[in-house]
Amino acid sequence: MNTYHTSKLPGRTVTTTDGRDFLWFSGTDYLGMGHNEDLRRHLQLATETFGNHYGSSRNNSLRLDIYEEAEAQLADFLQTPATAIVSSGMWAGQLVMKVIEHIADGHSNSNRFTYHYAPSVHPALWGNTFQRTKLHWQEWAEQTVKKINGTPSGTIHVICSDAVGSPLVSAFDFSIFNALTTPSEVWLVVDESHSLGVLGSGGKGISAQLSEAILRQTIFVSSLNKALGIPAGAIWGAKGAIDTLRKSPWYAGASPPAPAYAYALKALLRDHIYEQQLAQLLNNISWFGQQIGNTLLFESIAGYPVFCSSNAALFDHLLANSIMASCFPYPSPADAPVTRIAISSLHQKEDLDRLAEVCMQFIS
Repeated sequence: MNTYHTSKLPGRTVTTTDGRDFLWFSGTDYLGMGHNEDLRRHLQLATETFGNHYGSSRNNSLRLDIYEEAEAQLADFLQTPATAIVSSGMWAGQLVMKVIEHIADGHSNSNRFTYHYAPSVHPALWGNTFQRTKLHWQEWAEQTVKKINGTPSGTIHVICSDAVGSPLVSAFDFSIFNALTTPSEVWLVVDESHSLGVLGSGGKGISAQLSEAILRQTIFVSSLNKALGIPAGAIWGAKGAIDTLRKSPWYAGASPPAPAYAYALKALLRDHIYEQQLAQLLNNISWFGQQIGNTLLFESIAGYPVFCSSNAALFDHLLANSIMASCFPYPSPADAPVTRIAISSLHQKEDLDRLAEVCMQFIS
């Protein structure tokens, strides 16, 4: 696959270093926060107060209040008991995988753990026992529930899954886990990186699909550097689980994200900026959907900003018509490339009309 370079951050458009202009329909900046003036203003103000970075452990004897304030604001937005902000989404997932057995030990006397990894689960949730499965998600989930329900009591089961399929987008029905008969012996770990800010009521993700019993033992992780535009990661769930995580050397030994971004996150959540951006995004998704109708070209989810195709030729067709999507093997070089089109809050109707026109030309 060819690669292209640019010296400026893409928005609605991108100009490559060789001077060519394209409409930009790629990346994960779904809410357009890379060019958001509110985010930029808060960052400039916060940098004057907090400096450029904070070189310290979150568990140091001197602590910056802004981190806990941002975590409280995020917990309020997510309607969850507790949150922790860390340096990245990848580290959020790996941190949970390193401490999940310590978290579970606080709820059980068992020292036997079995891990169940969903198809295409992000590497952030890969543990030492990770193995790929070729099953489709629904089939895997049904078999996992059946297997757990048929296992004698005394084993702790850890289920790891993304909230939404990526790079080939697909919706997952997490309500299937409500059929688990021993939820106290199950921990569900969900990566919301591609759903936080864009799926669920107000962008709160998939938690509404889960029963209270399952939700009590669910830990969510996410990159904040996608829809929310904050270069950091987050972990949320039961207060006891988050408290245990904070006592871990894996948490104490990691540097936090820049405090200016924690301040910006708090301010954007407080002022409901993300909800405003989401409303614009949903309008854009609806408009594009109306233009392409019921074409079978894409794999997509209702109300979700990503449209995928396993046909790599679509990427070249778009490129020839001055539209840049993405198409590359993921997560490893051995995986098949996927043509991925991402709509953002920044796009205008004429951008979406042109995208739809070129896609329909590809079909005809």
